[in-house]
Amino acid sequence: MSPLERDDEAASGLSPRDVLRQGIENGFFPGAQGCVIFGGAELFSGEAGTTSLTGGGVPVDGRTLFDLASLTKVLAATPAVLRLAALKEIRLDDPVRRFWPAFAACGKDALTLRMLLCHASGLPAWKPFFLDVFGSPLFAAALNRDAPPGERKLACQFGKAAVLSALERIRPERRPWEAAVYSDLGFITLGSIVERVTGMPFQNFVRDEVHLPLGFASSLAFRPLDAPAEKTPASIAATGLFRPREPAAGQEKLLRMPSFEPPLPAPIFGEADDDNAFAMGGVSGHAGLFGTARDVALFGWRVLEELGGAGRLGPAELWQEFLRRDERTPDSTRALGFDTPSASGSSAGELMAASRSVGHTGFTGTSLWIDISRGISAALLTNRVHPRRGNEGIRRARPAFGDAAVRLAMSSGSTSPL
Repeated sequence: MSPLERDDEAASGLSPRDVLRQGIENGFFPGAQGCVIFGGAELFSGEAGTTSLTGGGVPVDGRTLFDLASLTKVLAATPAVLRLAALKEIRLDDPVRRFWPAFAACGKDALTLRMLLCHASGLPAWKPFFLDVFGSPLFAAALNRDAPPGERKLACQFGKAAVLSALERIRPERRPWEAAVYSDLGFITLGSIVERVTGMPFQNFVRDEVHLPLGFASSLAFRPLDAPAEKTPASIAATGLFRPREPAAGQEKLLRMPSFEPPLPAPIFGEADDDNAFAMGGVSGHAGLFGTARDVALFGWRVLEELGGAGRLGPAELWQEFLRRDERTPDSTRALGFDTPSASGSSAGELMAASRSVGHTGFTGTSLWIDISRGISAALLTNRVHPRRGNEGIRRARPAFGDAAVRLAMSSGSTSPL
């Protein structure tokens, strides 16, 4: 039995590279990247495994792109909202209806941006909006890579409009601030708010007003379904094999399980794994971003610099507000967009959870944790949903990687300037 298969990860002495290697050996994921930044220095950057198990796979390297899934919430939607707040274009306690009047229908008139960011709005966690989109012949072009660009563009516009229209008809399931229920719907809404306030496509605003000021290259980006075909496609880690994707845990009654009888289809690389994001053309506030572990860890370090007064996106005081845990909602671990470690069993690992830390995870097997007190940013990217979504080994790998990152930083002999 390997150390990753035991419950003593914090004391195991594993290095970040060990976590990646043993995760592959244990079958937790086909491919992985990890990166640890401490005091502005890259202490570790490594990779393991292959991009696919079912055809077309190549060894993962440092340039391989991973579907970041819900890390999109903290690497795109959250800093976009923060940027708009810094520019005085919005206020966090503005009602959503100020920017999107039709959203107020069905009992949502009192919901605010802050409630959405805290996952305390009362909105449902998830809805399969994509089912009606996938069933329409108007969307067929988005599934056909050989369709003319104009047809794919129209298909994406149709899918996005259908999802947002369905969101307008959703009713909250509980009162605001009653409970913290992690909701993709809230961040689909926030992505649309950014577009309504700026008059720009969400991905363009994120690129121009968030990622470029923070110094990111083009590898951290959305991959719209209607984008021109790439002359030299990047190495991309495969995710699911079917549309719709097989249901996640708790969604079994809402979706029919796809057949996984051999032969399995070859994966299509580089399309958003999340079906609602795919239905919206590959771009949403809740999912759709792709990047490398170095991108993600560097974003975490940029957050630490912003807290130190760098001011690229907003003042330190505003960042402090975003990273402060919600104390109004009972038992919430949520801050504004970001999460904080739970009292036990946190994906951040025991060592980082014992410090002041914030972070987030993604369904495809991704995570970012930022140890604010020590000045550590640790990113782990995997494609654990390939070829099946039921692989839960990531629950052991994430805390093991967080603990390994802290041990590496504390043994480096360096001191963070923060």
